Parts: sequence; structure tokens; C-alpha cells
Amino acid sequence: MSRKRQLIIVPAVIVLSLSLWKLNEYDFSNVSPIKNVEIEGEFENISHDDFREKVVAAIDGGYFSLDLNSMREELMLMPWVDDVSVRRQWPSALHIKVTEKQAIAYWNDNAMISNHGDVFKPKVIGQQLDLPKLNGPDGLHKKVWHFLTTINKDFSLMGFKVTDLNLDNRRAWSLNFSSQKVDDVIEVKLGRNHAEDRLARFVRVFSGFDKPDLKNMVVIDLRYPNGFAVKIKNNIATGHMLVTEA
Repeated sequence: MSRKRQLIIVPAVIVLSLSLWKLNEYDFSNVSPIKNVEIEGEFENISHDDFREKVVAAIDGGYFSLDLNSMREELMLMPWVDDVSVRRQWPSALHIKVTEKQAIAYWNDNAMISNHGDVFKPKVIGQQLDLPKLNGPDGLHKKVWHFLTTINKDFSLMGFKVTDLNLDNRRAWSLNFSSQKVDDVIEVKLGRNHAEDRLARFVRVFSGFDKPDLKNMVVIDLRYPNGFAVKIKNNIATGHMLVTEA
């Protein structure tokens, strides 16, 4: 009884193997070619036509043979693309959903930073967007981006807006900010060490009920152990004053 079962099972395995071998030899690119592509997404900085052309160029195979992962990786190379999902839609279509990057700042005049802290370089970088300008050594964009988020937590509540944030080659921090109460931007020098502590001092002084008047201030230098220096602009000359904390 056992020998008969083996004789029945073995030919079945051979037939299955032959079927798989024939299946692998078959060219599925000629079976049900892609006839339609549906693209979903809000296009603000990505050209819909450019994206569709990129999709068509990335289609390398039919409905069954197309490598969706490779196609997604190709589309993710576009500068403004943040995420892409690609799926088959029976019987001969693709459904593609694209999400654009959200730019939150300029970076070193030749790139931008997304809301995830990633640097990307569009072909054209217009300066028309109302975004802060971040500057720093290559590879330290995450550090500058994180510090900007720290600053904005307090500055937004104070009615201040960071226009520039700089980290120089000596790792010294400085920033420019604007306010509805002043006409020009004001520079704040934080220096290399204890930048967050000095920023906290600035917030403590300028967010109180008796905060100093920002009018005519040009530079606020916080690189002092127990106070800060202020450069004042007036119609006649530019002067300095040193303010110390009690």
C-alpha cells in the first residue's frame, strides 16, 4: 500500500516542478501590459506632467512582471517627493499616490530643509517663500534644524519670527529675528558655548511684563556671563549699552 502511494506522489511532484519551470520561462511583460496610470496627490511644487513622464519611464514590464519596489525607488529620487505608494489595480492599471515634501527653511542658499529635517535640492530654488534661512557646515543641517525648533517654541509665543539662523565654522551661533514692533531685523549673538542657556536668558528678559523696548535695537549680544550688550541705532549715531541681571 505504501509503495503505491509513493508511485502516485512522485509523478505528481515531477509534474508540479515542470509546471513551475515552464512558468518561470514565460515572458509576463507581454501579458496584460499597463494601459492606465492613476496618480493621486496634491501637486504644489511638483509638475504633474514631469511626474507622469517619470512614471511612464519607470514602467519596465507588464501588469504581473513590473517591479513595484524598483519603480517606487525611482520616483523617490525626485527632489520634492516625500513619499510614494505604487499598487496594481486590476486588470491593467497602476494607482500611484504621491506626497510632497514640506519645506520649512532654506539651507546654505543652494538647498532646502523639509519638516523631517532632511536636505533636498530642487532644480530651481526660488526665494519667494516666507521661510527662514539656515546656514551651517555641511552635514550639520540636523543640528541647526533642531535648534530652530527649540527657538521657535518660545519665539512664536513672544511674537518674534526667526529670519536667519547661522552656525559658523567655529560652531558659534547667531540669529536674526523680526517682530511686529520693529521695522528691521535684530541680530542675536549666542556664541559657541552654552547657546541654549543664553537663549533662555534672552527669553526670560524679553518675554516679561517689563521687557526692554526693542525699538532701535540692532544687535543683542548674549555672550556675557551675567548680562548682555545691546547695540542701539538712532538718527545721529550708533551706541552700546550693557545690561546686567540682578
